[in-house]
Amino acid sequence: MAHLYNTASLQDSPVFICGHPKSGTSLLRALLDWHPQLIVYPEETSFFRRFLPAAAGKPLVEKLVLAERYLTHIFEWNLYTPPEHQAGFPDRDYTQFSAQQINQKMRSLVRKNYRHDGDILCGVILAYGDIADKLTGETKAWVEKTPYNEYFADQIFSWWEEAKCIHVVRDPRDNYLSYSRKHSDWSPEAFALNWWKSTRAGVSNQKRYGKSRYLILRYEDLVRDPEKVIKEICGFLDIIDTPSLRQPSRAGVAWTGNSMFSDQFSAISANAVGRWKRKLSSEQAAKIIWTAIPWSTYFAYHNQDEPNISYFERWNINLKKMKYQVKRKVEG
Repeated sequence: MAHLYNTASLQDSPVFICGHPKSGTSLLRALLDWHPQLIVYPEETSFFRRFLPAAAGKPLVEKLVLAERYLTHIFEWNLYTPPEHQAGFPDRDYTQFSAQQINQKMRSLVRKNYRHDGDILCGVILAYGDIADKLTGETKAWVEKTPYNEYFADQIFSWWEEAKCIHVVRDPRDNYLSYSRKHSDWSPEAFALNWWKSTRAGVSNQKRYGKSRYLILRYEDLVRDPEKVIKEICGFLDIIDTPSLRQPSRAGVAWTGNSMFSDQFSAISANAVGRWKRKLSSEQAAKIIWTAIPWSTYFAYHNQDEPNISYFERWNINLKKMKYQVKRKVEG
């Protein structure tokens, strides 16, 4: 374990992976996973949406207890005697890492370097990196991936001076196709409006914080031209290009994907691109792509040859968007 390295120097160097669920964020996390200059947390933390509300107003000692419940609990997951909180993730096994050691290290790091609640997340990930022998003199950043991180960009950049975000965008029709396999109650219109909100947030973040701090990648470009996109990622993060960036993994173990269509792969694959053409009706595809305007056009997913939708449907969609925009302005 690399106890001698200065973890304080890494406090303000996080990388957050952002984007709508089932957009390719897990693939990006898997490609960065075992890079020698990064510490990549193997699971989503839902830190901003789940941990922070639970920890609000509590003393640090109670926040550390919550960190074990909400953040480091994953290191209790195993294949043979899974705890109740592993429900939904039967394939996970982190027994190669000591949960007790990670919690002890996390507590030590947080108590030593605590300035704000963001340092609890930092302490969790650096503790994992230390126990996993990923914390070395070459480490440049720590990485966390949770969908919808894009909604917390203001908090991210106010807490961490050197933070960077990578936002993955995917064709909303393919994105819906994957998402609806698990969330069958979502209509195409409801999904597309949610995609519109997420993508709008990402574009707004990039305009506010600049392309040097907020990178937006199209999933299709990543899987169709990985060499070009990997080069872009390396430049953005200032990391070296290594073979690990082409070999998806989770906590150093080969990752075969989380496809909702049971696809498995050992390398970057473009098989899922355009699947909507075979699976969605023309009516479903049209509702999604028109609801996603202007961002479906901005990211070259929509053209004028697409099937149209009725005037009433467009009016209803625009009304929902206007209400959302007004609400965001009122909320500040």
